[in-house]
Amino acid sequence: MDHDLNRVNRNSQPVSVTDNKPIGVRVAEREGVFVNGFICQHCGLHFNLFSWKANRHRSDNTYCPECGKKGSFIHYRKALSSKQTRDENSKDEIFRHVPWPGSQLMNDSIIFSQHDE
Repeated sequence: MDHDLNRVNRNSQPVSVTDNKPIGVRVAEREGVFVNGFICQHCGLHFNLFSWKANRHRSDNTYCPECGKKGSFIHYRKALSSKQTRDENSKDEIFRHVPWPGSQLMNDSIIFSQHDE
């Protein structure tokens, strides 16, 4: 059944990945593209978190998506791009990494239509 729901959601995605423009960080606030790698010291989960701001995500203000605990992480960061504007042709933009190639859109997704903007 989940497979059928994923197929329906995947087919109803309202905009392409490249047309899904960032919200929350204005162009003037963008510092580049950063990937933060975290290892939770409570449950051991390894996860990556992408951002357009260098210091937005820190060990002390991040929650583990697995166990829900806050603030106890080994934290790594890499700057993928220092460009302060979005580069549609760059392989380093966040939209090139999320969704991961081959991923299925899950049925718990909340998708705003372009009319909701």
